Amino acid sequence: MTMSRFELASDFIINDTLKPHVGKNFRIANPGQPLHICPQTGRKIYPRILTVGSGNGVQEPRYLAKLMSMTGMDKPNVVYIGTPFFDRDDKYESGTKAFRKAGCTIKRLMVAKECTTPSPEEMRRIVVDWANLIVVSGGNSLFAMLRWQSIGLDLLLKDAALKETVLCGGSAGCGCWFDSMQTDSLKPEACKYGEKVLENLPAEQRLDWSFTRISCLGLGPNAFCVPHVDTVGTNNIARVDIAKRMLLENNDPSAPIYGLGVDEKAAVVYEEGKVTIMSAGARKTGTGKATCHIMYATDRNEVMCIPLIPDTGESLTLEEMIDRAIRSVDAVMSPFDLIVSEEVTNACHRRGCSGNIDMIAAIDNAGAVSVTATATMGRLERPLSIRNLSPFLELVSNESDEADRTTQQPSRSSSPLRGLVHSMPPLRAHSRSQSTDGMIAAIKDLRLGLPPLFEGKRLVVPEPLVVNASN
Repeated sequence: MTMSRFELASDFIINDTLKPHVGKNFRIANPGQPLHICPQTGRKIYPRILTVGSGNGVQEPRYLAKLMSMTGMDKPNVVYIGTPFFDRDDKYESGTKAFRKAGCTIKRLMVAKECTTPSPEEMRRIVVDWANLIVVSGGNSLFAMLRWQSIGLDLLLKDAALKETVLCGGSAGCGCWFDSMQTDSLKPEACKYGEKVLENLPAEQRLDWSFTRISCLGLGPNAFCVPHVDTVGTNNIARVDIAKRMLLENNDPSAPIYGLGVDEKAAVVYEEGKVTIMSAGARKTGTGKATCHIMYATDRNEVMCIPLIPDTGESLTLEEMIDRAIRSVDAVMSPFDLIVSEEVTNACHRRGCSGNIDMIAAIDNAGAVSVTATATMGRLERPLSIRNLSPFLELVSNESDEADRTTQQPSRSSSPLRGLVHSMPPLRAHSRSQSTDGMIAAIKDLRLGLPPLFEGKRLVVPEPLVVNASN
């Protein structure tokens, strides 16, 4: 049975044609799972993807360099798919400029209209057999999904991923690889000639549209992707606010949905089933470097949006990132203050939860902390003891942990620790000098599995600590 091919009847009217298809399922894979597991070697094949929040963001120099590295070639064969932009010539020119400058050979796959769509055999030759790198433009995500599904291009993209062809894109080309995405596909100007539509549209009608959530190919992480999360839509509504509302409306504890907001100048690299966050500039709104944000609804019907630290080089599964974000939110939501030195934040940014983490302690009165110890050069003979905090925090000596203290390896013994939010590993302290600075350095060597992911907000440097060091 031949599937009917979806095609737009007009280059000017979009909403009425697309709206009935919002709930359609476009998934061709299980998001976050390998596409294939070799029965002989057990090797898992995952898609290799780089996505950016803005439409032409993949052409940022550092992202372009990363893409070349992922392909293993200086001048890979590039296939440009401009379906979301209805195969407009100007978008093709702007969307491939950096690749042309780099000397890449580019093939343009035009499938927005039936009259330009190649045969299935030709599409396979281009997408599966020839391409080293596939670039998807920004534009109308819902239209692209419908068109690809109706002509079988979605399945060819999956076959390309199985061959480990690198997939990339921005905006629509960012979200299309995930489980689902937020899209502005129903706005009146989201058609081929959107500029002309806006010229003839009253101001109030330009605002009369809503973002929607659609399913996507499912080749990438199992997340609800929100491209341009640091921007406001042409309806004057912040994308992050709508994403939060969507997460609340779909808040089901038995099947939680996690969002991944992508700032315009941020990138998500997905390799071997793990995610790395990159940045190429400042956020569009707000402060700091562009990054990605874990978003989820709590059992209190609140939505948390936690910025991740970009450019650490760390690769984690999305589940690990989500778990880390949730634990950090739990800590900040504690009724106690958090004491964390500046060094801890930097260390966490560099090494994540596997690195040495400074003390992160929940206490009711930062000024009441007193740290005492007997120190020698090189290491601490006895553990640091923290007083005046009972019942909030207790750090107890355990002679069986002497090897841990000497080698500065994290202890996994049962020494009690109370007062910190939820369950954290037992703490052990080490010192490298006799000075007051050394005592603070000793606190730095405490190991925890909870790196702070916040810039500010009740994260304070340890000046309130009263440190008494004796020889």
